[in-house]
Amino acid sequence: MDVKLESLIAKIKQDGIEEAEKVSKDIIKKAKTEAETIIKEARAKAKTIEEQARASAAKLESNSQAALKQASRDLILTLKIEIIALFDKVLKQECGEALNPDFMAGLITKIVDKWKTSGDIDWEVLVNKSDKEKIEKLLITSLKKEAKATLEVKVSKAIDKGFRIGIKGEDLHYDFTDQSILEALKEFLNPALSAILDASNG
Repeated sequence: MDVKLESLIAKIKQDGIEEAEKVSKDIIKKAKTEAETIIKEARAKAKTIEEQARASAAKLESNSQAALKQASRDLILTLKIEIIALFDKVLKQECGEALNPDFMAGLITKIVDKWKTSGDIDWEVLVNKSDKEKIEKLLITSLKKEAKATLEVKVSKAIDKGFRIGIKGEDLHYDFTDQSILEALKEFLNPALSAILDASNG
């Protein structure tokens, strides 16, 4: 009886150990499978994050380069505009200095002499207030008697430097003001200056 009981106890123990080992193996196997799945998912997620980070970095670099190029173009355009404006300012200043009373009186005399063959013409010359008196004196000494009687010098508030000359009573005047000369010169000089600046930029 004792032998059978001991045998039964031994069998139960053996069965329990085997069952425990089986359960343990199943748990370990399941844990390994789950661990492998977690690792696999983690690697896949890490790869996705890395790819997204690379894509974001590439996009950021591309946007940064585009922004730098645009900023560079804007700066060059601004400089070009400022250089042309400075050139125009210097050109106007030079025109103003060239259009002094002596030069203007000489030019007016040549215009009047050129047209005197067409008969008596009553001229009017428009100048600024500060140049009027000196130009009148210079014209008195340079024009012939008959020409003096047919020429009147008037003040125009619209004129800064230079003069306009035309026939009395008519709206048409030949414009020799600094602004008019500047506009004429700019038509030729500014395209050339722009081409130089564009070539320097290229």
